Amino acid sequence: MDIVASETTANDIDGDGLKDVKTKTSTNIGWQQDANLGPPSTWTNAIPAEDADIASHYHALQYHLFELGYPETVDRTRAPQTAKDAPREKAVVAVLHRTGKTTSICLEGGRQAPGTMYMILSSSWLSKVPSSIHRGLYTLYVHKAVTFFAGGATYLDEFEPPRQVTYLVNYFTHAATGGQRNDGHTIEANLDCPMSSSYDLRDVINDRLWSRSVLYSVGIATPETLAFCYRPKHSLVAVPANAVIHEYVRNTSSDFVAKEVSKFLQELSNNNRKRIFIRSSKRTQMGSSDASVFSIEDRSCIVDAVLKMLNELQDSNSVLLEAYIDHLIDGKTEDSKYLWVAPSADFGVKCRAIVCRDFDNTPVCTPPICSMFNKHIDIRGAETVPMSLETVLKTLNIVDETFISEFQTKMRAHAEAALQSIMDRESKRSDEERVEPRAQTDLIGIEYVLTECNGKVTAVAVNMDTHKYIGYAAVRDNFASFADGMVVEQNRTVQPVEKNLKTAGNDISDKDMAVLKVSHPNKFECGGLDGMSVRPFVRTALIRSQYFLMSGKTILALDAGGFHKRRIWRMAKKSGINLVMVDPDPNHSNKDLMHVLIQYDDKGDHANDRQHATEIVSLLKQRDLQVDGCLTFWEDAVPLAAMVREILGARGACVEGALNAKKKSRTQSTVYKKDTPVSHLVKTCQFSSPSFLIREPADIDAICNQVSYPLMLKLEHGNSAIGATLVTSAEELRKQHRATIDCFQTEADHPAIGLGFGPETLVMEFYGGTEHDVDVVIYGNKLVGAFISDNGPTNFPSFRETAATMPSLLPPDRQAQLIVAAFKCCVDIGLSDGVFNVEMKMTARGPKLIEINGRMAGFYLRKWIRRLHGVDLAMCAFMISCDIKPFVPKFQPYERLMGVMLLPSLHSHLVNDSHFRERIKCLQDNGEVLFHMFQEDNMEVEEDEMPYGSLGVSGTDPDVCREKLLALCNELGIESDTYNVSSFVRYFRY
Repeated sequence: MDIVASETTANDIDGDGLKDVKTKTSTNIGWQQDANLGPPSTWTNAIPAEDADIASHYHALQYHLFELGYPETVDRTRAPQTAKDAPREKAVVAVLHRTGKTTSICLEGGRQAPGTMYMILSSSWLSKVPSSIHRGLYTLYVHKAVTFFAGGATYLDEFEPPRQVTYLVNYFTHAATGGQRNDGHTIEANLDCPMSSSYDLRDVINDRLWSRSVLYSVGIATPETLAFCYRPKHSLVAVPANAVIHEYVRNTSSDFVAKEVSKFLQELSNNNRKRIFIRSSKRTQMGSSDASVFSIEDRSCIVDAVLKMLNELQDSNSVLLEAYIDHLIDGKTEDSKYLWVAPSADFGVKCRAIVCRDFDNTPVCTPPICSMFNKHIDIRGAETVPMSLETVLKTLNIVDETFISEFQTKMRAHAEAALQSIMDRESKRSDEERVEPRAQTDLIGIEYVLTECNGKVTAVAVNMDTHKYIGYAAVRDNFASFADGMVVEQNRTVQPVEKNLKTAGNDISDKDMAVLKVSHPNKFECGGLDGMSVRPFVRTALIRSQYFLMSGKTILALDAGGFHKRRIWRMAKKSGINLVMVDPDPNHSNKDLMHVLIQYDDKGDHANDRQHATEIVSLLKQRDLQVDGCLTFWEDAVPLAAMVREILGARGACVEGALNAKKKSRTQSTVYKKDTPVSHLVKTCQFSSPSFLIREPADIDAICNQVSYPLMLKLEHGNSAIGATLVTSAEELRKQHRATIDCFQTEADHPAIGLGFGPETLVMEFYGGTEHDVDVVIYGNKLVGAFISDNGPTNFPSFRETAATMPSLLPPDRQAQLIVAAFKCCVDIGLSDGVFNVEMKMTARGPKLIEINGRMAGFYLRKWIRRLHGVDLAMCAFMISCDIKPFVPKFQPYERLMGVMLLPSLHSHLVNDSHFRERIKCLQDNGEVLFHMFQEDNMEVEEDEMPYGSLGVSGTDPDVCREKLLALCNELGIESDTYNVSSFVRYFRY
C-alpha cells in the first residue's frame, strides 16, 4: 500500500475542498494509490480537461473516510457490476461530486439505502441517450462511480450494463465550484429523471436580489440595499421596504448614480451604519469572495467603485450596495454565567440554515450551523469551529433557555417559509416555463448575521444559495459524529443521540399546535448525528427516485372495488402508473382512472379461481398487453391475484400463502405447526393456538372435547368482524353456529365478505388483552416496514372496531414483540412479498394472532400511516409488484392521531344532516379533524354493517387527543348510551 501523507495546501475558493491533497506528516496514514480513475474501461474517451484534479478529489475522499473511521474505498473495476448486483431499490442517485460538499450526502444515502448513492468524479463516467419513454428528453446512465453502503463502506465500480440515473445532484456547476467548471450544465440538460435544482432554477435563486425579495416576503430581515440592475431577468417576489432598486441602462448618467449612492449613504449614516459592502449579484458568486468593504465616509471611492462595476456589468446581473450589519454585542464578560464566554466586543457571529424539501413536500430546517470570528481581523468572517445556535448565544452571555428556544424556533420557521415560498412559485410554472421538466428546488442554504435591532436579538439574512452551505453542514455533522464515537470512561463526550430523540410529548404546548408546523427534531435526528443536516434531502432523493421508476409501469389490478378504493387509483394515475383493471362492471365509476378496463365476471365463483386466472391472462394476450406487475386491494381477489402472478411470473405472495391467509383456520394451523426452534428468535407457533373448522353441525361434538371456553366463532373467509360471535358454552356454540349459517350462506347474502369461498365457520381461543393492527411491508422474505395501531374495546356484543390511536402506546418491547410476531406469521404462511394487515392481541403472555389479511389494510390506516410515517402502503404494494423494494423513511412520528368509527345504524341521522356535514367541513378546513369516508352517502342500515367512516383528531399526547375527541363526539352527537366513546378510548394512555 502506498502512503499518502497530509500536507496543507491552498484551499479552494470556498475553503471547503483541497485543490491538491499532498499531505506529509510523521503519522503512517494512507490508502491505495493505484485506483482506476480514468474513463470506463470499455470507453476510449480521454479524461476531460475539467478532470485534471480528479486524483486530488479521490484522495480527499479517502482522507475524509480515513479520519472519520470508515474503511478506504475498494476498487472493484476489474470485475464490472452486473444487473443482478444492483440494489433492489433500483434507485440510482448520481451525485456529481465536489470535495467538501457532497461526501456527507453520499454517506447518509449509504446509511438510508445502501448501494443507491453513486458519487461521480468525472463526466466521462456518464452517458446520455434519447429517452425511450419521454419524447424529446434524454436518459442519463452511470458507467462508473464510487458507490456508498452502510457503515461508510465504499467501492469504485464499473457497471455493465450501465445503470439508469433516477435522481441527479449536480455540483459540476459554476455556482458550486466558484466558476471553475460548468460541465454539469450540459449533463443535466433535457434529462428525463428528477434532479435537485437545475441551471435555470439556480440562476433565479442564486440571484442575491431575487432571493432577498423572497426572504423579505416571509418576514426575514435583510440589510438595507441599493441595487442597480442591468436587464433584469427575474421579477421580484416583493421589494423589501429597506431596498431601493433602479434598472440600469448603459446611458444612465454617472451623476444619477452618484446622487443615488450619496442619498443611500446618508440614510445609512442616519441609521448609525459605519460601513457598506459593494458586491455583484450573479450566478457564480460565492459568499463574500467578490465583495468590497468601504467606510461610508469614503463616498468618492464608493461612487468610483460602483461606476467601475456598472461598466463591466453583464446581462441580468446587478451591483448591490448594502449595509454592513454590526454584529451582536450582548452582556459583559465579567457578568457571564460561563467561563467560556467570548469577549463580545471583538467577535461576530454567522449562522447558516440548511433547509431541505422532505419526501412529503414539507420544508425541513435542520439545526442552524454557527461560527464566530474576530470582526477586526477579517471583516468577511473567517471560519472557526462550527457551533450550535444555543452554544453561540450562551457564548455571548445570552443564557435564557426560553428565549433561546423561541429564537431558534422562529429562525427555523422563517427559513422553512422561504423554501415553501420557492416551492409554491415553482409549482405554478407551466411546462413551457420549465427548462428542465423534472427539476425542482430540494435544498437551500440561508446565511444570517446575528445583530441587535431595537433592543432585540435579530437574525439578518445576507444570502441564500442552492449549493454553498452544504459544506458547513458537513463539517458540523463531522464534528458531532466524531465526538459521538469517542468513549471516555464509558460516557459519551457529547449528549447521547437517544436523549435527543424525544417525541413532542408534554414539551410542546398542546394548545398551540402551530409549533408542529416548524419541522420537528425527529425529522432529522432519528438516525444519529452523522448526516443529520442532509437527512431529509437524501430521503427526498430516494423517494423521488422510486416514484420516477414507477412512472410508466403497467400494472394489472384485479377488482376496482368501491368508493373507498378510488383514492388508490387516483394516486396511481397521478404517479404515471398505467392501470390495467379487471372488473365485472365495464362501466365502473373508476373507469376514468384506468389505462385499460377489461370486463370479466367470475360471479363470485372462487372454487374455480385457477380457471379464472388462466382466462384473465388469455385476455391480456388477446389485447397484446404486457404488464410489469399484478396485485389487488380487494379481499376476495387475493388468491386469484396470486394465481395470475404465478402464470405471469410476477413478484408477490405465492398461491399457497394467499390461500393460507384467506382461510383463517389454515392461517392458524400453519402458524401453530411452525414449532422448529429458531436460535435468533422464538418459535412462530407461540403466536398461535389451535383452531377448528366447522363444515357441518356434527363437527361441533368433536370440537367440544378439545377446547376450553370462551371461544370466538367466526366465518372462515370473512372480514371486518362480520359474523364474529363470542360463545361461552357448547350449547351457545351450537345455537350461534346455526344462526350464523342461516344468515350467511352465499355471496348474495352479504357481498364481499368471502362467502364466495364457502360458508364454513371456525372456532378459536378468545384472547384477553388489547387489540392491534400491524401493517407490514415485506420484500423477498425481509421486513421493510411495520406500523402498529392500537384499537379500543369493541362495542360488545359486536366485534367491529370502534376506536383507534397511532402510533402505539405499548412499551417499546411490546411493540417489538408485535412486529416480530406479525412478520414471522406472514412469512411462515407464505406471504413473502407484499403489503399485509395483521390483526393481533397483546396478552400478558405476549402477542397472539387473530388473523392475517393478505392485502393492504382498509379503512383509515393507509391515510394515517402516510401522515405519521410518510409511507404510502398502496405505492409500496405497487412497487413490490414490479419487483422494486420500497424505500421506507425512518423517523418517529411527532404527533398522535386518535379516531372513532361512525356506523350507519347509530350515526346515519348525523351523516345525512346538512349541519353536521357543514360543521365537519369547517373543522377539516381548519385542520382540526380527520374525516375519512369509506362508503358513499345514503348507506342502508344493516344488522351486519360496514362502518360509514372515521372521525379523528391529532395532538401531541394521548390525553390531549382523548379530550379533543371526546369533546368533539359530544358536540356532534356521536357519543351515546349505545355508543360509549368514553369507554372506547379510556385505555389510550401511556
